[in-house]
Amino acid sequence: MKLLRIWVLSVLSGMLAAGCATLEPEPEPPVGQAVLEARLTALDTRLAALERQIVEQRREQWVTLDQSLAEVGRDIQGTRESVAALRRKVEKPAVVARPVSVVDDAIWKAYRSVDVPLGAFPEGVGKQVVFPIPTTIPDSAREILVYAQVATGYVEGGPHRFRVAVAPDGGREVSFYLYATGQSQAGWGYNSDNVWLPMPQNRQLVLQAEGKPFFGEWNSETRIIGYR
Repeated sequence: MKLLRIWVLSVLSGMLAAGCATLEPEPEPPVGQAVLEARLTALDTRLAALERQIVEQRREQWVTLDQSLAEVGRDIQGTRESVAALRRKVEKPAVVARPVSVVDDAIWKAYRSVDVPLGAFPEGVGKQVVFPIPTTIPDSAREILVYAQVATGYVEGGPHRFRVAVAPDGGREVSFYLYATGQSQAGWGYNSDNVWLPMPQNRQLVLQAEGKPFFGEWNSETRIIGYR
């Protein structure tokens, strides 16, 4: 029996040893030099590509930054120029154009001053008087400057319109009016005007009054005070 047990144990020990031997990992075959160099080359290529990508990204970022900085610089320069121009306007007094002198004006070069009395206005009710323009005013004159005035004191007659007219071409009339009122008052009222009228071909100045005739203290006059 002892011998049988020893044999069984021996057989079991051998079987266990054989089983353990089959569970051990097989060793990897050795890698060749060419394979290692190929792998290293691939890694170097990938690393170089990554480095180029990083450099390209940085370059694009720097280009964008340079463009932004350039635009900001232009804006700053434009603002500086605007501020400088505004400062010059503020610090430098504005140049005021010299008005044309009356002496240099062609119209006023032809102006001549005179004092030619003509006469008084009629009393009213549409009455009209005609005064010839004296030869003091030459036929070459294009316009005459007529002065007219009316003064009323203690007078009856109510409102009046006094007309001064000329006929430039012998037909149409050009005129202006003075307004005056006659009433019982302790003081005097005045109205006057200076008006340029065309020089009439017939050399006549027409005076007319509309309204109830004045009765009391009042006076008027017309005269030519210039021509051109």
